[in-house]
Amino acid sequence: MNTKQPAHYMGKEKVHGLRLNSAILLVLLLLASNFTNFTQSESLQDDLSPSSFLVSSKSSGGDIDVPSWRVGDSWVYDGYFDVAALIASSGQSSNIQTLTGDLDMWISDIVTVTTENQSTLAYIVRSSGLFEANGVNLGGYNGDLDVDYDGTDYVRVSDLATISMQMNLLVEFSAFAGLINIEVADLQVVNSYSPPREDYDFPLRVSEAWRNNYTQTTDWSGSSDYFTLPEDTSSHSSSNHAVVSQGNPNVAYSGCSNSYNVTTFDASGMNVTSFRWWCANAMNDAHRHFQDDIGLVIDFKLKSFTPQTRQINLDVELETPAWILDSPRGAWVNVTNPAGLAVSGQALQWRYEASGVTHSLTTAANGSAFIEFNTGNATDPSPTNFDWASHGIIAWASASKQVGVDTFTLDDSIITLDYRPNGQGVSVERTRDGTTVILNPTVGYNAVPGDSVIFSIPVENLGILAGPATELMVTGPDGTTSRSSVSEISALGTVWVQASWIVPANQAVGVVTISFEVDPDGLMVGDQNQSNNIDTFDMFIGTLPTADLIQPPATKTLTNIHFDARNSVDLDGGTPVCTFVVETSIATNETFEEEDCLLENMSWSDDGTYRVWLTVTDDENDQDSTVVDVEILNRAPWVNVSTQNSVISIPVESSVIFFATDSGDLDTLNNDAPVDFLWQLPTRSDGQSYVCESGVQVSPTCEVTPMEEGIFTAEVMVQDDDGAVTMADFNLVVTNIAPTDATMTMWDGDVEMTDDRIPAIWQVNEDQVVTLNGTVHDSFNDMDSLSWGWQPDRDIDPNWYVETIGETSAIDVSWNETGTHVIAMEVLDDDGESSNVVNGWVEVTNVRPVVQQFGNQMPLGEDREFSLTGTYNDTPSDIDSLQVCWDVDFEIDLDDNGDTMDDCDFVGADITYHWSTAGEKIIRFHVTDDNGDSDSAYVNISVVNLRPQAAVSVEKDSILVGEEWVVWTNDTTDSVSDMDQLIYSWDLDIFVDADDDGDPTNDLDMITANGEPLRYAFVTEGVKNIRLTVSDESASSSVDIVVTVEPDPVGVLGWIDSNTAGVSNVVVLLGLVLVALLVILGISMTRKKSGRSDEEWLLGGPIYDETSPTTAPPTYAFEPVPEGSPPALMQESPPAVDVGDTGAQVGQLLTPEPVLEDPPTKTVQVLVPALSTDISAIDDILLGQTQTPPVPATGLPEGWTMEQWNHYGAQWLIDNEATTASTDTLDWDL
Repeated sequence: MNTKQPAHYMGKEKVHGLRLNSAILLVLLLLASNFTNFTQSESLQDDLSPSSFLVSSKSSGGDIDVPSWRVGDSWVYDGYFDVAALIASSGQSSNIQTLTGDLDMWISDIVTVTTENQSTLAYIVRSSGLFEANGVNLGGYNGDLDVDYDGTDYVRVSDLATISMQMNLLVEFSAFAGLINIEVADLQVVNSYSPPREDYDFPLRVSEAWRNNYTQTTDWSGSSDYFTLPEDTSSHSSSNHAVVSQGNPNVAYSGCSNSYNVTTFDASGMNVTSFRWWCANAMNDAHRHFQDDIGLVIDFKLKSFTPQTRQINLDVELETPAWILDSPRGAWVNVTNPAGLAVSGQALQWRYEASGVTHSLTTAANGSAFIEFNTGNATDPSPTNFDWASHGIIAWASASKQVGVDTFTLDDSIITLDYRPNGQGVSVERTRDGTTVILNPTVGYNAVPGDSVIFSIPVENLGILAGPATELMVTGPDGTTSRSSVSEISALGTVWVQASWIVPANQAVGVVTISFEVDPDGLMVGDQNQSNNIDTFDMFIGTLPTADLIQPPATKTLTNIHFDARNSVDLDGGTPVCTFVVETSIATNETFEEEDCLLENMSWSDDGTYRVWLTVTDDENDQDSTVVDVEILNRAPWVNVSTQNSVISIPVESSVIFFATDSGDLDTLNNDAPVDFLWQLPTRSDGQSYVCESGVQVSPTCEVTPMEEGIFTAEVMVQDDDGAVTMADFNLVVTNIAPTDATMTMWDGDVEMTDDRIPAIWQVNEDQVVTLNGTVHDSFNDMDSLSWGWQPDRDIDPNWYVETIGETSAIDVSWNETGTHVIAMEVLDDDGESSNVVNGWVEVTNVRPVVQQFGNQMPLGEDREFSLTGTYNDTPSDIDSLQVCWDVDFEIDLDDNGDTMDDCDFVGADITYHWSTAGEKIIRFHVTDDNGDSDSAYVNISVVNLRPQAAVSVEKDSILVGEEWVVWTNDTTDSVSDMDQLIYSWDLDIFVDADDDGDPTNDLDMITANGEPLRYAFVTEGVKNIRLTVSDESASSSVDIVVTVEPDPVGVLGWIDSNTAGVSNVVVLLGLVLVALLVILGISMTRKKSGRSDEEWLLGGPIYDETSPTTAPPTYAFEPVPEGSPPALMQESPPAVDVGDTGAQVGQLLTPEPVLEDPPTKTVQVLVPALSTDISAIDDILLGQTQTPPVPATGLPEGWTMEQWNHYGAQWLIDNEATTASTDTLDWDL
């Protein structure tokens, strides 16, 4: 059955693209087909000490007979598979050289099988091993090749002939430390042989030969993804075998120094296919060597042998080891325990399978059982050159599965005793230059002078009876003789005699003969055939050939080289054969046989130093060797760079694909990837290197986008597997492109200004500085040199042009005209290519001027200069054109625009002004720009009345009674506007309460005008205390004068008395009072004509210009002043102001400060005569001016309250004097 199963990666995923090297396939198939030849000779294990070695089958007279194996016997072999020559001869390329590993072999069972229609006892021989090759190249991967071998063989017990073998091979490849695991093949092969194949013909004797003829049937099964299994076959096969020598195979197991070399030849009998060294002590092969015609070499060498402990020992003892055909003969089976004691009552089966005879036996008390059998005439499937047949006879203990075996030889003629030296069985051990070789007919018997030769000469007893001891005389090549004793020889036994010879240096070239004679003195009278007592052995003595190989010169890869060894010679005649062993690759050698010693047309695909060994072999297989090292030079790889579609020029920022696929390496070892690529691209002007856009710089192609105009040079470096580097490049012309994607943005500091309209119209304030940012896309090398042209006001001011250079552009701009402005931007590269004009729109909004509001102002005195500076601000473009004004009179509309509060009474930020009347004054500071937008601030000023400062100047401080006393008031001060209206009231005696009001200091004795002095004459003597009170509209101050009035000898009163003819002083005083009344009346009339009340006349100021009310004043005029506020003379509400013109400034009016306090009264000492005249009536008249006005007889006017009357009643009485009866009654108490 041929089936295919998938290979697996890590046991799960299939690996695609992996191809099994055909040479490796060949190795696997040959291993499978040839393991069948190894089974019986492929086992090894540890050394066995003599004390533990037991041999059950005996060699009659010392012959090497078939062993008796036990279940559990085991061997270990060191396996070595050399496949170099095999691969070389296959014409394939692989670096696999050897497979190595241990082969374990053991006996697992003994069973009965049927073969050739005959029941046969067979061993089941199991074997297993793991053979590995490291560093194998498979499918482009380097890894390890593992061959896991498991075998089951059926081997005939009687002669170790192979009945069948089943082999399982699991071949796996692993790479990358086990990351890739590939099951290359899982094979099962079954080989069957009919009749069973005899690789040995026991008993073994040197020079014995036999032939195998059999039919081999091979059945294949299993699976592989990499090759097709062979078809099942059945074919006739034959092979020839010979025991060619006895000697030491030089294996690790130490008990095999006397082993027998059994060589196998092909059907022609001329070509050696394999050989084995049978080791009797190990009961198996010591060395198994196989080599086929195509170069596969396999070696198994014994490392160890471990026999299973025997419960009983079965020994088959024949009456004679050989006998004639069809005759009765006897045999014993002896059974002993491990201590050597007889075992009785042991049930046995005696088997003579060649004749198909079996018998059941039981051992007697002596541990033996006897049987007589007919020898029969069965031939041997493997006929020999010296007997009829040889058959194994078996004693079988089925209960314990143990056997004992001995070989019985059939012959058509039998003799009792016959000694002979066997010249054809001589084994020769030759040592040359420290190397020992066991010669045999295959390699030839020859030597050269100086060789050390040891001859092992077999002396055989061809009879069926044991013979006596004797001698062997050996005659050497030089004619000298020597003798050696020969011990007793058992029936059909062999004794070896050893002779040594050092070939003399002067030994002539030619054949030398060594003769042997047994029983040279003729003492063996029982020897039935003394004609064969003498035999000879020939050996050729020659000279070594001379190897001569001409050294070739250093040569590049893939160039043919001839190796000439034709100067090699063989001085002893003949034509030498030259064997060239050529190191074709690392650890790979190829062998060439050249009869003419000329090896032609050798070449290497990889550079390096390679060794060539020459071995010259002459007709005698003598050899000479030499070696030369040939230097093979690497061939550099090649590469050519091209572009996609063969373009030679592209616009900048266009992608292009460079190809380096036109490349290779003639001497590559990896045809799938002959070179490694590395693209080396230029570096941009900013220092950044270009890279392949795929991200892979090591592929045959490279796509890249040049970002700068000019010559773009793409360079590729290819490197072959030897490290040789070749460079190639391509110069691509990269042309200019115009700037594109120009965009304009506007920024207010770090904040971008946006607008949702399409197109966007940015909103800015007049004179607001914003930044115009421009961006554009262009090739990298043009960016730094781009020229930016800006027209921030294309339509209104086209001459306004700003230019910048660089990758981007940013300019700070502002507009001083309101409205919509168009911005234009254009970008040019250094080739004059334009981005086209990009427009932007901005709407400029006027910024209103801003006036700083005023703080609280200090109260201002009448006629005092008031200076103030208004603070305002506007955009720079408007600041110089602003209209800056003060409006100080809200009653007048100078510009006749209907707004009395926007006049320019004063122009400019500074104002100096004064008021002649007290009161709450409001002025407005306003600023207007060229767009008519304005802002203003109000100033609330409290103008307070200044108290007069009374001052007097007297001419005398002491006068006489009746003397005119003059007091000047010119130094009295007040505000300018109040000076003419000051009232000077005189109390001529502050200690006399003339008006009976309870206050003697406030009598109104006299009144003078501003600038008018007091002129007065006292009529009485004494110290006079006079008080001057100076009053303006709302305040007053006083000064006291003390004057001393002394009596006049004549006297004023006396004058009066003498001149009035007896008119009393009272009358005189009354006259004075009348004069005062006239003055008062005059003042009252003056006030009447001016239309002012007494209070208005005192206070003055434009705010009281209105006529006195005839109806009650508003109640808010009498609301109490808030606690903590300074007392106000009068609180006046500001006129209504347009909110749109004045903003939030209207209510910020200042609270006036209180009137200045009265100055302290000054006292001036003036001595005047005492005056006792009562003037209380005058005081009453004057008090009427300051006390609460009398309520009319008709009651309070309609709507008035008493509080209102107390304030304004006096004025009402004056205004209504013509129609209202006087409420004052003057009581002239004369």
